[in-house]
Amino acid sequence: MRIRNCFIAPLAGILFFAFCCYLAGCSGGSEPEQEEKDPRRPSFAPIIGVDFFEVRRSFDNGLAYDSIGFVQVPEWHIKFTREDALQIYVPGSDSSFNFQITHDHDSFFHFARESWKVVDLHRDSMMLQKLSLNGLKVDKIRSNVYMRFYSKDYLDQLGTPLTELREPYRRDTLFVRQMVARANRNLDNVDSSYSSINYPKLQSKSPILEIKRREYDSLEVTSKSAANEYLYPEYDIVIHKAYKDFYHTFSVLVGPDGKLRLGKFFVMPEFEQSRKRVLTGIINVYLQNLLEIEPATTLGMPHNSVVYLRVRGKAGKG
Repeated sequence: MRIRNCFIAPLAGILFFAFCCYLAGCSGGSEPEQEEKDPRRPSFAPIIGVDFFEVRRSFDNGLAYDSIGFVQVPEWHIKFTREDALQIYVPGSDSSFNFQITHDHDSFFHFARESWKVVDLHRDSMMLQKLSLNGLKVDKIRSNVYMRFYSKDYLDQLGTPLTELREPYRRDTLFVRQMVARANRNLDNVDSSYSSINYPKLQSKSPILEIKRREYDSLEVTSKSAANEYLYPEYDIVIHKAYKDFYHTFSVLVGPDGKLRLGKFFVMPEFEQSRKRVLTGIINVYLQNLLEIEPATTLGMPHNSVVYLRVRGKAGKG
């Protein structure tokens, strides 16, 4: 028995020592490890509290306009409040939204429900690239929007009004002029038309015609691009005392002179010609005569553009 106890005691000591060493090792490993910093990750610390105003937003070709009339409008005013948070001010107001910033990898970040790459970052200026993700991968073709910001102090040094800095460049004007010329050469061709943030305005000039432009609610604007409101302007029209009851949906081309031309409509092929005659008649008899029409303009140039109509006729005595 004594021999057995003598054997167990040293063994217990050895096991206890080993256990202590294990705990010491675990304790040392449980200390918070310094996160390995990505040398490519920019720090927002130097610009915390600095007001930045967007002065230019463009595609990767340097233009603010594309071939269908979509325009990149510089309007953001942002301020980094912490290394991991920023404020984005609502254009034209004093209200703002606060967003958390999460780092992905490299110079990629997520905030304001979008993904971004920091192209360059200085206390005077900053450029962000808006990323389009396809799953976990960056869609390089669609990630083609760049936003240039200047700090308030740098803007004060420049002495140039922010509104002037935000104006389109000469190359924007030259490009738009080409698109306008193409649209106005092909007044019957929807595919050659050019959309505009200054889309065609239609107003009734007769009590027998009611017209209302469709406005997107906040949920639709959130789920779709806000640009849809001017890229695809929609109007609901009711014509009282029409020759009969009818309801048609179709598009019309609004020429630079305010003349309306039939655009596209959907019907079975065997009814295409008859429907075309009916819609052309509605345009020429009712819409052209009962509407005050203001054509689309881009950079002051009137041009052919498309609007989408839902037209209801209600029969009645004249």
